[in-house]
Amino acid sequence: MFDWIEESMPTNRSAKQILGRRFNLKKVSLESPAYMTELARLLSAGSALLSDNMMNVYSAKDETVRYLIMNDIAPHFEDVKIVCVEDEIEVVNMQYLKQESKKMFDSTNNGIIQVIHDLFRNNDMSIWTDGKKRELTRYSVKLNELDKYDIDNTNDIQDFFTKGYFDLNEEFGFIPTGWTFVDELKESKALRFFATFIPTITLVVDLSDKQVVMIQLSGDSMKE
Repeated sequence: MFDWIEESMPTNRSAKQILGRRFNLKKVSLESPAYMTELARLLSAGSALLSDNMMNVYSAKDETVRYLIMNDIAPHFEDVKIVCVEDEIEVVNMQYLKQESKKMFDSTNNGIIQVIHDLFRNNDMSIWTDGKKRELTRYSVKLNELDKYDIDNTNDIQDFFTKGYFDLNEEFGFIPTGWTFVDELKESKALRFFATFIPTITLVVDLSDKQVVMIQLSGDSMKE
């Protein structure tokens, strides 16, 4: 096995049940922004590169993260809905990237865009939709074995994941495209960037075809 990973067991994190809880949707319309932040570029990448009708759903329980979503990310989308549970904001749903935002997304070859094109190496979404039974194994990345890849102007990305997910004992998952489970993944710009601030990175691998089907990002340890 590769020297930069080790097999790991699934966590016992469980999603909060909303059955029986009162929830509502509020559609909002936001003015188009004049620029795109690195955070917005990262979190709109699926809509820009893979599918225009992709639904982007992000936790908005934390006040700082809610501000980032509503000011930096949501204004780039045509369809924005705030989901409230028991009158408390839980998530924001975003769909259909605006045409001017698509142009902004492609306006640079530097910064987080390098990570994005590493995450999504092609536009083959069959890994998401083929419905095949998979033989999944989890591998924890040994962060000290990676050559870290720092990117300027990404403090808001760190805040988004830390305050929006890890501080709430929640995980965040990316479904990459074109990722084959080989030793060369150690040089992945995405993994090397996430290793600069993510406490735990886990690769979920289908050993039947050696595809990486998910990259899970999480905090130091699960809290009971």
